[in-house]
Amino acid sequence: MTAKTVGKDAKEIYKKQVIYMPHPGRLGRGKEMGRGPYEKSGLLRDTSLPPLRKVKETFEIPFPYKDVVKNGKKTRELLADELEIDVKVWYLPYGEFDGYEVLFYKETKKVDLKTEWVWRN
Repeated sequence: MTAKTVGKDAKEIYKKQVIYMPHPGRLGRGKEMGRGPYEKSGLLRDTSLPPLRKVKETFEIPFPYKDVVKNGKKTRELLADELEIDVKVWYLPYGEFDGYEVLFYKETKKVDLKTEWVWRN
């Protein structure tokens, strides 16, 4: 997922990649090691994409800002009040982009804060 500012001086301000993998066979239970330490972990984060179930991810994207002084008070002003966010979901059967990848889903959305935005201290 990437987020960039909109306009002639567009700049990428956020980029994050999430990898979804199936659960380990033992689900972190038992005292045997299994195939590696990742199967021994007692706390597991669900990083799989189960069939016929929606998966929700949350990303916190900070809008670019700068601190300025107005009327003797320190405030923050947004440098860009509009972002373009691209989301792509790929299937990589061999774990890397080597010609066999499949693009499952792609979406582009614009997020804007066109109204006056004031940060409260």
